[in-house]
Amino acid sequence: MQRNSVTRRIERELYDLLQWNNPVRSGAVLGLIVGSILLTRSYSLLQMGSALLTVAIGLNLVYVTFVVQTQKVFTESTEALHPYRGMIGNKDQMTTVDKRAVQHYSSLFVDIAETVIRALARIVFIEDTMTSVKWFAIFYLTWAISAHVSSRVIVLFFVISAFIFPRLYLSNKGIVDSHLMQGEALLKDHINTAQVYARENMGSAMAKTKAYFAKAGTTDSEAKNSINETSVAEKKTE
Repeated sequence: MQRNSVTRRIERELYDLLQWNNPVRSGAVLGLIVGSILLTRSYSLLQMGSALLTVAIGLNLVYVTFVVQTQKVFTESTEALHPYRGMIGNKDQMTTVDKRAVQHYSSLFVDIAETVIRALARIVFIEDTMTSVKWFAIFYLTWAISAHVSSRVIVLFFVISAFIFPRLYLSNKGIVDSHLMQGEALLKDHINTAQVYARENMGSAMAKTKAYFAKAGTTDSEAKNSINETSVAEKKTE
């Protein structure tokens, strides 16, 4: 399954982010994700949205009232200028949606979804055996642990691990690679042994099955011959 240029670009951006090539950016993204997860643990999205709107409206009430009253006092004008008159007066500016921005983010969303689908397809359809085995173990452990641990804790663990382990791997690349190669060789040996064992048992089982059916067929023939002989003997006796 071929990777297109967009998939490679997104993967490169993700690797740069997880490897802390830009520490400020990586730290900001990690803090934003972890903060969002922790907030949703204590507060619902409705609560957070209502709180943000309450704070925004309250601050603007104080700001607009202060500006308007200050203008009336110092300018002795009966009609003060609204501090947001530029936005309120231009209704087109308030309601117009930037179509280019919408197209850009829509295209970005589609590219990310395509990248994820391609990655899952390579794993599910076994493009590389070791990669599929690795993700099989990860998904199985996630499935087993999710029965006892909340999904939010699991997601938080994966996010922090994704930002920590790649950097640790780069710092200890030689040691980690040697252990990974040993583990990969050991796993391949076990897989090959299991395949050989399965083939041998399959052949033995097939041979036993054929022998059983052959014996059963012979027994049935003998039984039929015996019945026929008995019938012939009874007829002669009569």
